Amino acid sequence: MNLLTITSLFLTAILLLQGCTGSRSFELVEFRAPSRPDPELSPMLQDVKRIGVLSITNIEPVRDLDIEKVMGRLADGMAQGLARLPDANIITQDEIRWHFNYAAFDSLNALAPQTRATLREVLELDAMVYVELNSLQAQVTPVSPTPYGGIAPTPGLDLSVKLQVTLFNLHTDAVWRHTQGQQRNWQPIQVQLFGGGDQTERQLMSALARPLRLFLRRVAPPPQKQVRHFEISGD
Repeated sequence: MNLLTITSLFLTAILLLQGCTGSRSFELVEFRAPSRPDPELSPMLQDVKRIGVLSITNIEPVRDLDIEKVMGRLADGMAQGLARLPDANIITQDEIRWHFNYAAFDSLNALAPQTRATLREVLELDAMVYVELNSLQAQVTPVSPTPYGGIAPTPGLDLSVKLQVTLFNLHTDAVWRHTQGQQRNWQPIQVQLFGGGDQTERQLMSALARPLRLFLRRVAPPPQKQVRHFEISGD
């Protein structure tokens, strides 16, 4: 084998090796990535790691409606939504109430300086989210709406509520309040309404769901779907 042949084989081997190493394979991967809070609220959430959730109301008890139970569910739903915040530890309402010996909270004592100091120093919270029911009106009507936009000659229950959600930074005392106008929910009265408050509670939850979703959309938006190409060739 002469020198020219050896050189040719050597160059061929180099080209083949370059072809093998230069060939790359990619796979399209879809995943969900955490979303950032609204830029307006980002300064309030800076360095915030522990967030507490508490529901408060000054509304008097209503017949066939367990308001405390509904507000507890709202607080639980808020805690689940806030858990989408990266690196955030959410302290539930049950834990907070336990530390306060299950004392009743209203719009005055929940924001009192002594309460805030306890939340900050004992529970080591950085921020609080307060879910507050400001007003509730219930009226039985002789007619009720139909699924097709009409009116049916059966009794209905017209609920009108107003909810306020407050984000409070316990270190800076910065406050942001999200207040919706009156939310109305009108549904036919079902038989179980007279034997219990299940329907009324569901109807109240439905009326209060939209303000909560709008608040969470700004503070802890849901993860966004993203697509990336990842190399799967090589070592």
